Amino acid sequence: MLNQTAYSATGQTWRRRLRLAATLLVALAIGTAVHAQTDPATTTPAADPPARVGRISLISGPVTLTDYRANEESDATLNWPLTSQQRLSTGRLGRAEVRIGSTSLRLDGDSVLDFNRIDDEVIQLTLQRGSASMRVRNREQLREIDFLTPRERVVLEDVGRYRIDVDRSEGISAITVRVGAARVVGGRTNFVVQSGQRGETSAEPVPNFQLVTPASDVFDDWVAARDRRDDSLQSTRYVSAETTGVESLDDHGEWRSDESYGAVWFPTGVVAGWAPYRYGRWAHVAPWGWTWIDDASWGFTPFHYGRWVFVHNTWGWVPGAYIARPCYAPALVAWYGTPGVSVSVSFGGPVGWFPLGPGEVFIPGYYYSRRYVNSVNYGHVTNINYITVINPPPNYRYRQPSYSTWVPGEALVRRTPINRVVQPAPSEWAKLPTMQHPPVKVTEDLRRSKQSMVNTIAPVEAPRPGMPSRDVGRRPNDPSRIEAPVRTPPTRVNPGERDAKGDAPGRPPLTKVTPNDERVPTPVQRVPRSEAPRSATPRPELPRGEVPAAPRPPKAQPMERAPAPPGQVAAPVQQIAPRPAPRQEAPVQPAVPRAAPPVHQEAPVHRVAPPQREQNAENAQRSKTQRQIESQRN
Repeated sequence: MLNQTAYSATGQTWRRRLRLAATLLVALAIGTAVHAQTDPATTTPAADPPARVGRISLISGPVTLTDYRANEESDATLNWPLTSQQRLSTGRLGRAEVRIGSTSLRLDGDSVLDFNRIDDEVIQLTLQRGSASMRVRNREQLREIDFLTPRERVVLEDVGRYRIDVDRSEGISAITVRVGAARVVGGRTNFVVQSGQRGETSAEPVPNFQLVTPASDVFDDWVAARDRRDDSLQSTRYVSAETTGVESLDDHGEWRSDESYGAVWFPTGVVAGWAPYRYGRWAHVAPWGWTWIDDASWGFTPFHYGRWVFVHNTWGWVPGAYIARPCYAPALVAWYGTPGVSVSVSFGGPVGWFPLGPGEVFIPGYYYSRRYVNSVNYGHVTNINYITVINPPPNYRYRQPSYSTWVPGEALVRRTPINRVVQPAPSEWAKLPTMQHPPVKVTEDLRRSKQSMVNTIAPVEAPRPGMPSRDVGRRPNDPSRIEAPVRTPPTRVNPGERDAKGDAPGRPPLTKVTPNDERVPTPVQRVPRSEAPRSATPRPELPRGEVPAAPRPPKAQPMERAPAPPGQVAAPVQQIAPRPAPRQEAPVQPAVPRAAPPVHQEAPVHRVAPPQREQNAENAQRSKTQRQIESQRN
């Protein structure tokens, strides 16, 4: 009996130990599965994600976005967040606008702009080629902006409006200051451009710099019209101007005052049954992870700052307390988990989420520090500075099927428009836990879906000797297919291949002549030198309008060139204006009459003259001899 009791006690002890071991294994499996839901690149970063980001606020024509962190290149998308190590490229007829807080950047056609670094300390940009304008409104950001070209560094010394052109004319960088002041440093050049001036610098063959009066073109007019819209924003009364995307709220909604929430912004023109985080798509953007990309032109600020509230039978956006520089969040939502110990779903399993309401804490699904989570929730959660343990609220206001959105899990991975694949909530939604990230396998499914979109990135090239040494950010690697143009002599192209600005691809504008173009061969090379009369004197040069184009095709192009777009002609014209005079006085110029018809008409006269004089001399000699013979006969 005692042996049976001892055996029973021993069996119970082992069963308890087995249950404890099973519990520990389950906990370990859950922890491992949770760790597998996020990208390894975002789990152990060196620092918190940046609170400041850029936004693609306008796209016109062909525009390409290259993300060097994800090794991915695709067509640019409206409301896409821009951060470090990204590139924006426009085609010949494309244009783009980027907002970074109150600072606006605009790209003209055939331009390449690198976003080397965008964080809370520095905004470093590199214009590889083309034209870009910058409007700086906040004086505190002047020391944070670092604008580079392949050969120079532009240091902004005051708020204002600036334009930078790189290689619009081969080897020339131009900085136009509409309002403000800028210093240009590069190689042996260091000069200041004041308001109403345009500075042009070239490094080859000899460093050169000049100041000219700028002229406006179509791109300048478009930029000025966009800037005027920002001068009278009403939304900045309720939201800081450093909130990226705030400029789009005035035209697409209205502000109302609510007793419970204060100032609330209500969008206009939305469809019936509209709900936040339903009309757009999800994308995995480093370093945040899953990020919401809304389809609406105003759909950036309300989905990355503040909270949403359903009041008066409609959705409104609550910005919260006024913050000078708010912290960006990829999406202010909470997710439905899955029952049991498994926290991941199959590739096509249902996934659901709902917006956070006022006062509900946002817990990131990516790496964060205590300081970061306090910053991203500041102004929305009471006593955020005293939070020691971050726990989700016991009851979410909008955790209900009518406010939630459910889609197949593959819609997130494939970036499918959410409104096209919305499905009803599952019957067991009330039993599902709440999570801070979607239960989707990122490391496997997302990688497989990107195989067709990933491009190989070439190694970064060595720094150029003429570049300034103070580089606060890392320049991203350059893909070969959008490499900066190689400096080659301009070539003649078909006029039908020119873009809307009159510039041919791969060469400077037609109205700007390089030194190699000044030496134009003349048709006199077809005439042998022995046939040309040495005594001929050069005729006076005919006016440009009377020069025949047919016999002198190379000469006719520079003399009949059409005016180039304003703003790009003043500088080169002053440089090359005096050069035609020496070309007219060159030694080969007197040979021009040889190609003209009158020269060939005069040539026989000179060639016949010597035989005429020889014949007269023979006649005179013959007459004298005959007279001598006759005198001897007599």
